[in-house]
Amino acid sequence: MATVVKMPKWGLTMTAGTVTGWLCAEGAEIAAGDPIFTVETEKAVNDVEAPSNGILLKIVAVEGSEVLVSGPVAVIAAPGETVSDDELSTLIAEASPSGKTTAPGGRTAVGAGRSARAASRDDSGRVNASPAARRRAGELGIELATVEATGPDGRITSDDVERAAAAVTADPAPREERVTLGDGRELNLLLAGSGAGAPLVFLHGLGGSQSTWQVVLGELADSHRVVAIDLPGHGTSDRRAGADYTATGLAIAVTEVIGLLELTRPILIGHSLGGAVAMRIAADKPSLLIGLVLINSAGLGAEISPELTRLMASEPGPETARGLLELYYEDSKLVLDRGVQEMAQMQLAEGAWSAQKAVASAAFREGSQSESVAVDPASVLVPVQIVWGELDRVIPSEHALAAVRAFPDATLAFVSGVGHVPQVEAAARTATLIKRFARSLFG
Repeated sequence: MATVVKMPKWGLTMTAGTVTGWLCAEGAEIAAGDPIFTVETEKAVNDVEAPSNGILLKIVAVEGSEVLVSGPVAVIAAPGETVSDDELSTLIAEASPSGKTTAPGGRTAVGAGRSARAASRDDSGRVNASPAARRRAGELGIELATVEATGPDGRITSDDVERAAAAVTADPAPREERVTLGDGRELNLLLAGSGAGAPLVFLHGLGGSQSTWQVVLGELADSHRVVAIDLPGHGTSDRRAGADYTATGLAIAVTEVIGLLELTRPILIGHSLGGAVAMRIAADKPSLLIGLVLINSAGLGAEISPELTRLMASEPGPETARGLLELYYEDSKLVLDRGVQEMAQMQLAEGAWSAQKAVASAAFREGSQSESVAVDPASVLVPVQIVWGELDRVIPSEHALAAVRAFPDATLAFVSGVGHVPQVEAAARTATLIKRFARSLFG
C-alpha cells in the first residue's frame, strides 16, 4: 500500500516547515530510514527519513515549498505496487491537514466509600492492576504506575485507568513561566503537555537554553508533561553574580523547581553539563526520580574538548557563538546565521557571559572535567538510558562505553553520523529513544 510522507512536527510551536532540498528523485528506489529530503524550521535544519520501503512515486512539495505540519510532501509506492493518477490524487487530498478536536473531559467521580491511593506492587515490582485495567491502559497509552487505585488492596481498576486518561490539564499548550526559588532567584521554564506518562524534565548543557530541546519536545508532549529549564545563568533565568554555579548548586536549583511544580517522580533528561546535574540529583535524592536519560553527558570521565574551554574563555559575541555551534554540530548546515545571532544575543545579555563563565570554570579546566562534576555511576540507582552522538568532538564516546558498564542499570544507544547534540541533529531518533525508555519503566 502506498505511503504518504508528511511534514513532521519538530518542536512545540512548529506549524510548518520549508522543503529546502530533495536527496533523491522521483522514481528512485528507497529503503525505510533513508534520508529523502531536507526541512528547515525556525529552530533547525534536518533530513527527513523515508517511513517505508518502495519507490518515490511522487514529490508533492518541490524545493522551496512551505508545508503545514502533517501536510503531504511525497508519496512512496510499495515494491511492485501500481497507483493510478486518481488514486494518487485521492491519497494526497486525504492526507491534507484537517482540524483535530479533543473530546471534553473531566475527572470521573470515584465511587462512594472508595478512596484513591497509589497502586500496590507485587514482590517483583509489578503494578497491581486487573487484566481489564492493564489492557485498557495499553489502549490509551497510560502508564499504570501513574494511576491512583481504588480497588481492593490497592488494585487498579479499568475505571481508574479511564479517570487517569481524563485527568488532563486544562491548558496543555506550550507556555513559558517563571518560578522563584527560595533565595529570590527566578528561573525561566518552558512547559507543555498533559499526558499521563511520567513527567519529563529537560536540562541543557553549558551555554544552552531550553530552546535546545524545542525540536524533540513536540513528539513527547502528546504523552507526557514536559518541562524544559533555563539553568541559572542561562537563557532568561537569573544571572546574578556570586550565585552557586557549581554542578551541585545547579542541582539544588533544579531539585527546588521539581518541588515547586509538584512533579511526581519525573524522568530527568540531561545533555552535556545538564547530564552531570541530573546524575547529581539522582545520586543525592534517588527517591525523587524514576529514571535518567543522559545525552552526551559530562561527569562520566576526565576529558573535555580544549576548544570548548578556549571558547568559553573568549569574548562573547557572534564569533564565539559560531565557534561553539561548529564544535557542537557534525553537520555544518545546522550552524545557521539566526542560530549564531540567537546564541550571541544570549551571551551579550547583562550578566550572562560572566555567569556562564562561572559555570564553565567550576566544571571544566583546560581540557579536563573538574572533580566537582564527576558522579560515581554506582551511586545512581535509578534506571539510566545513555544516548550518544558517535561523532562527538566535545566529550569522547569512550566515556559512554565505560559508564554503561558502571551504572547498576543502564543501556546505551549510539546515534550514528551526529555530534555533541543529537537532540537537534537526530531529533526523531532521540525522541523515540526517550519515549521507549519512559515506557520501559512501567509495568
